[in-house]
Amino acid sequence: MKKENIYNIPNLITLSRVFLTIFIVYGIISKIEIIIIAVAFVIGMLTDFFDGQIARGWKLVTEFGRKFDMIADRILMIGTALAFIVSYNGIMTANHWIQIFLIMSREILTAPFFLYSHFRKSVKIPRAKFIGKLTTFMQGVAFPLVIMGIFYEKFEFSIYLAIATGIIGILSGLRHMKDLSE
Repeated sequence: MKKENIYNIPNLITLSRVFLTIFIVYGIISKIEIIIIAVAFVIGMLTDFFDGQIARGWKLVTEFGRKFDMIADRILMIGTALAFIVSYNGIMTANHWIQIFLIMSREILTAPFFLYSHFRKSVKIPRAKFIGKLTTFMQGVAFPLVIMGIFYEKFEFSIYLAIATGIIGILSGLRHMKDLSE
């Protein structure tokens, strides 16, 4: 088996997403200005785009990077969602809860299957599919709008993006579960 050079710019960008998640979670818990949280989240989601583009463009694609990227995405999404649920539970309406649930539909669907395969020592992270990339993009757009909607009424339209993200997320989750079972 060929040894990979995992010390490259795309993997450093992916690592920055993990560190940005720590900043976001800390910011949510310490209740810093919500616009800063939303912007940091969008930057985190943009790193997902750039790490892959650079890896493919500069021929720095590694198996480690592929898996690390997917895990960093989940850390960002789940970490941010959990921090919001814990920190802003008292001011979130049922509408916000539904939107977060819809946006997290892929993670909710696939988590049990991933954990099951992990404990069976057969962790096999499938290759990214277009529907998975579309789900991640939709999450990157919808989630900051939901965050802003908790504090500003003019973002109530986020429900429509959350519904679209939920539908795409469910389809992506089903595809991901099928891939995990193969």
